[in-house]
Amino acid sequence: MSAVPLFPTGLVKQYQAPKTFMNEIDFTEFEFHLFPGQTKLRSDKFTNILTAPQFAEVRKFVEESACDFLDNEMQIEYEEYFLTDSWFNISQKGGDQKVHNHSNSIVSGTLYLKSLPEHPPLNFKKQKSEDGPFISLTEHYKKGNPHTASDLAFPCTQDTMLVFNSHLYHGHDASQVESERIGLSWNGLVNFVEKDKDLYRIRFEKET
Repeated sequence: MSAVPLFPTGLVKQYQAPKTFMNEIDFTEFEFHLFPGQTKLRSDKFTNILTAPQFAEVRKFVEESACDFLDNEMQIEYEEYFLTDSWFNISQKGGDQKVHNHSNSIVSGTLYLKSLPEHPPLNFKKQKSEDGPFISLTEHYKKGNPHTASDLAFPCTQDTMLVFNSHLYHGHDASQVESERIGLSWNGLVNFVEKDKDLYRIRFEKET
């Protein structure tokens, strides 16, 4: 019998974009700000840029990937999935991303529109839990793997998208590359199938 991983906390999956979307986006249409506590530029908060007609093809790719993640990786039974917010991040030289997760969301992701191999990877960090061993083993594993690692790094390859469970903590180190990196990040929720009509459930409505 092979070893069976018990109670994994989350998943990350990389998707290949069908084309290079970078060349079709006019970034002068958006305002970018340096928000408090951040060292990277971000388009306006509390917006959903993927609702704009010019992003219809990008949105189709994002939604299809998110649904594949829900259907085949998380294997959740749900009624509908929809994006709640989406925004651009521009990471210039010296720009980092503090470790964080995404609240009020089930599945999140970032599509890397412009990125070089030299740009820092996206690091996922395991949070301390009382469910771990009584003695810290982090420094004593022979080889890191998804079952024993306390952090895992994923390359932010141009024209790919990382999709992950929203509760996972992640961030990246300060970039030392002169060229900027541009990503499109998003969050999403689902409405679950109502099997038991006697149960009260929160239902979300799409913005029109």
